[in-house]
Amino acid sequence: MEPLLAIKNLHAEYRSGSSISYALNGVNIEIMPHEVFGLVGETGAGKTTTALCTLNLLPKDVGRITQGSITFKGRSILDTPERGMIGIRGKEIAMIFQNPLSSLNPVFTVGEQISLVFRAHERISKKEAEARTEELLKMVGILPDRINDYPHQFSGGMRQRVGIAAALALNPDLLIADEPTTALDVTIQAQILELMKELQNKRSSSLLMITHNLGIIAEICQRLAVMYAGAILEVGQVRDVFTNPAHPYTVGLMGAIPDLENKRETLSYIPGNVANSQMLPSGCKFHPRCQHCMDICVREAPPLKDLGNGHSVACWKCEG
Repeated sequence: MEPLLAIKNLHAEYRSGSSISYALNGVNIEIMPHEVFGLVGETGAGKTTTALCTLNLLPKDVGRITQGSITFKGRSILDTPERGMIGIRGKEIAMIFQNPLSSLNPVFTVGEQISLVFRAHERISKKEAEARTEELLKMVGILPDRINDYPHQFSGGMRQRVGIAAALALNPDLLIADEPTTALDVTIQAQILELMKELQNKRSSSLLMITHNLGIIAEICQRLAVMYAGAILEVGQVRDVFTNPAHPYTVGLMGAIPDLENKRETLSYIPGNVANSQMLPSGCKFHPRCQHCMDICVREAPPLKDLGNGHSVACWKCEG
């Protein structure tokens, strides 16, 4: 089966004056049709930049893709002109943003904003768009009589439901969720995740879940990629990576998760600081913090090595 989305050797950077931040450094990701794929990493790892590149939405004045390719349904995203991307965004690839209060327009009602999605891509009347908007709101648990309310009149969880409704309006093949539960309390997080799972199963679309929360990955995803300093360090089935992490960084992330059955006075941690994107280390980007660092780790960046069963890791320790 051909992947729905294929990102290969993707490099991207941000420029501000004379300074350059190397946000992506050879990202490789494949997402299959109907798959729920997780992208996990610390703040600043390059997760959101990867999503923006997929939609060709890097800010033109400061951001640019310097190398690599992005293929969606066999078409090159990077070679598609802006007019063509307008037809793809929202209709074939949709995105749920991290902060719904900033992604929703405060001067338009939620109904107007969702109706606009329909009318931008389909030739339908205003009345028909409003009727379909009411159906969408009802589907995500919002009463139709709130169609004329403004974003500030909703709670954080309800605003996120509006964002999900807008993203699902045209039944896209790929839905990108960028930290969709970060600003919500635990109870609302669970409700939003359950809603997303239910809608994804019902509509059979693919989902890219971007998060730093390993609990969300375990709850909703089938495969995941672990990202650090703009590079993919490990990819595999969620069960395989959680039970048998191969990369020292992944091992450190797993060790920092509290375990209710194993009572420990202190949690393990990864020493050192996150790599500075403006002054990235040579070779493996994780080597300054790795207890298994060897000479080759300083000199060369390791390729992703297949460990079997779709489990791959970029680590020289695993090459032997």
